[in-house]
Amino acid sequence: MADMFSLNASRMRLTGIALPLAVLLASCAAPTVQDDSSRSTLQQPRIEREDVEFALDKGVASVVVDNPFGDIHVRDHDKAEVGVHGVIQRLAPDFAPVKVVSSRQGREMHLTVTMPGGKSASRYDMAVYVPADMALSVRSTTHRVVARKRRGPLAITTSSGDIEATSYSRLDLSTESGMIRAAQLVERWPGTSHLQSKSGRIIALVPLSGDVSITAQTGGKLSTDFGLSVHPRAAGGFEAAARYGSGASELRIDSVSGEIVIDQSFILVDDQGSADDDD
Repeated sequence: MADMFSLNASRMRLTGIALPLAVLLASCAAPTVQDDSSRSTLQQPRIEREDVEFALDKGVASVVVDNPFGDIHVRDHDKAEVGVHGVIQRLAPDFAPVKVVSSRQGREMHLTVTMPGGKSASRYDMAVYVPADMALSVRSTTHRVVARKRRGPLAITTSSGDIEATSYSRLDLSTESGMIRAAQLVERWPGTSHLQSKSGRIIALVPLSGDVSITAQTGGKLSTDFGLSVHPRAAGGFEAAARYGSGASELRIDSVSGEIVIDQSFILVDDQGSADDDD
């Protein structure tokens, strides 16, 4: 009987030691859960909007817009100023400020989107309002540029950003690897329009009912939806050329290796109207 009591006492002593030890081991093994709500809030981008206007001084003949930090959409208006509606995404952790800086260089007004130290820690998408007949040059990098129904000469340059442009006047569009979609909206335009890329695809719509000449060459594919004769080049790739009427309005399309697609467009009465219906 005494042996039974001593055995039970030993078991009780072991149990008294094991229970706290088990609790201690369980607390060490349990994963630590932290409240990340404050951290995730700090990492969220800060969205801001701004509207700014820049007066067009006497003697300004063209506007140059340079924005490497976001999309650019061009809109027409009838004011003697350039308006900018900007949507700013200030990104963590720097939340870098963004500013549009205006300067005058000869007969050009320059609008440049800047960040401290040239960082790309934020994004700035912009709609730019420019008088319809004024010459316009737009520069971007990896972002999209859209300009529809421009009445003044239009030049757009990107590295890999896509370009969409339609015009009643001269076009000068250039990209390395972005896609170009372009259309001439009249049967006759002044001077030469030039579309070029390194590897980016080019889709061009052109009316054949006016005085138009077309030349195209690429190291890649070249196709049309009308009777334009396409020939292989000795260096590889294809080329094509055609002339309609006097050929006074010239369209040149060049790519190092990108595909070129040339389609015929038909001028409608609405195409001769204003650009107020741009979205």
